[in-house]
Amino acid sequence: MARRVNKAAIQAKIDKLEEQINKLQERTVALQDEQDKLQEDLKAAEKAEKEAAKKAQIEAIVKAVKKSKKSPEEIMAFLSEN
Repeated sequence: MARRVNKAAIQAKIDKLEEQINKLQERTVALQDEQDKLQEDLKAAEKAEKEAAKKAQIEAIVKAVKKSKKSPEEIMAFLSEN
């Protein structure tokens, strides 16, 4: 009889561990989903940052062109030479 009690206690511990493992696996999946979403958000933020930098660069170029008081033809000729 002692062996049965011992086996039952061990099986109960195993069952409890399996339950904990299942809960942890579910939590892992949820965390992976959250990580995937954050990765997507990061990519979108990086893209927006690049676009903002490009826009700022274009605006700086336009400002420099206006400041130079050169005609569009002169600027195009200069750019095509270089």
